[in-house]
Amino acid sequence: MSTSVYSRYRAAFAQALAGALGVPAADIEPQVKPADPAHGDLSFATFPLAKAQKKAPPAIAAQLAQTLQVPGLEVKAVGPYVNARFLPLPFTQEVIDGVRLAGVAYGSDAEDGKGKTVVIDYSSPNIAKPIGFHHIRTTFLGHCIANLYRALGWRVEGINYLGDWGKQFGLVAVGFQEYGDPARIDDMAHLVQVYVQANKRAGEDPAFDEKAREFFRRMEANEPDAMKLWNQFRETSLKGFKRVYARMGIDFEHIEGESRYQGKMDAVIEQIAKKPGTKESQGAIIVDMPYADGEPPVLLKKNDGSTLYATRDLAAAEDRYARFNFDKSLYVVAQDQALHFRQVFRTLKEMGQPWADKCVHVPFGRIHGMSTRKGQVVELDQVLDEAKERVLQRVKENVAQGNLETTDADALSEQIGLGAIVFGDLKHNRASDYTFDWDEVTSLEGHTGPYLQYAHARSANVLRKGGGVPTAYDPSLLTLPEEQALVRELMRLPDTVKAAAEQYEPSLVARLLLDVAAAYSRYYTAGNKDRDKRILVEGNDAMRAARLALTDATRITLAAGLTLLGIPTPENM
Repeated sequence: MSTSVYSRYRAAFAQALAGALGVPAADIEPQVKPADPAHGDLSFATFPLAKAQKKAPPAIAAQLAQTLQVPGLEVKAVGPYVNARFLPLPFTQEVIDGVRLAGVAYGSDAEDGKGKTVVIDYSSPNIAKPIGFHHIRTTFLGHCIANLYRALGWRVEGINYLGDWGKQFGLVAVGFQEYGDPARIDDMAHLVQVYVQANKRAGEDPAFDEKAREFFRRMEANEPDAMKLWNQFRETSLKGFKRVYARMGIDFEHIEGESRYQGKMDAVIEQIAKKPGTKESQGAIIVDMPYADGEPPVLLKKNDGSTLYATRDLAAAEDRYARFNFDKSLYVVAQDQALHFRQVFRTLKEMGQPWADKCVHVPFGRIHGMSTRKGQVVELDQVLDEAKERVLQRVKENVAQGNLETTDADALSEQIGLGAIVFGDLKHNRASDYTFDWDEVTSLEGHTGPYLQYAHARSANVLRKGGGVPTAYDPSLLTLPEEQALVRELMRLPDTVKAAAEQYEPSLVARLLLDVAAAYSRYYTAGNKDRDKRILVEGNDAMRAARLALTDATRITLAAGLTLLGIPTPENM
């Protein structure tokens, strides 16, 4: 398993402290924290040692600092803390060379998850409906989490678990028979219109609603005519879905739906009947296990004999473990479904499944501020179209003003628009709600996708103007405070990728990229104020090469991080 530059120095510092104190390094390493940047990079507090040594913490820190010698670190006592600062060499060269050697794979560690498998259930739209804007959180979060685990060497089995079973498809079917045009059965937009009409009719006409229920019962009975119509709806939906996913650069290892478990659920119910048991409640079959006050029971079958989400999710969990023997099975689904997954996982545990604890619900908050249009769902495709159009106006303005050169304004606007929407979601802590704002997400300034894409394009442009990537450079020349601050930000990506995967939290990567871009911006701007600090400094080829090498490492780090987030990396903006 490869170790990041930061982790190596942190481990060496902890080892030296442990040796001086005569304790195992494993006891010390958790106590080594990031230092206040004014005082160093690593810090160890001596307060816990005061009682045993019968000394004041500052005295303990001073004594420890005098005895420690760690290659590559400057160790000093600051009050009760022992602090360590990375020496410019070999630290600077280790970071820059590590980034450039890895390329866009920087941050990855193929050995970390070698031999492990993670199943990730995400996106999961309903057939006969468009992919709505409300699907962006599960789709983008799931895609990024999958990328993070791939980067760490895990075998990823991404599953787009379609909602393709249930009474709603009875509604589409009877609605199509009533309102549909057979010549347009391959038209996704037409199916959506039919569903909206049928859903409204069912709310007003109990007899029509019962027809929909009856059609679903025919589906569950596997009647050929019912299944033929359902299959046509499913294929039309898949064709539309795949076009939108391709636009976003998202692919799945598996596209399968709840229908996969049709005919397999009775076996699961029989298994549950043995342990923990089932019982009848108002004509329905429920899992027989203790429930908290006010907690609804886990329904396996309704009183009309039809199955429910829980039944299908239990069957799916067993099937996935049988197929993939997973080490983790993640469900990237809204916080609203927290009770559902707690109950499903608890049922699996009560069934005696030893792998039940490997199942994890990865919840996320809601998006506010994107209103529906005429009572209908806002389609994700429409949002991407609008983002592109908003960006295209700005691109054309910049081209006209001579601030931008591009041979394909349309393609560039598509890339920036997608980056705006994706980053606008992933920069938020996944558990938090946020409010969508068009002006904010498409801005070239602030905490936005276009700002990061611009930072990447700017670094690429500097390299072009500087004559390309230098083959050799002298890292000892990179001593400016702005340079050392930037190197420290670049160093963080590998550890951030691991933390983001462990916490299922892409926002950690998003926030790091903002820090990298901000540090590079300060570095670039310093050159505007002082000619000697310019990256493309004149009259000093060695300094110019060193700064271009640092710029190259910055470009690569931004590209690597944006790629993990699923965001395009234009070379020119």
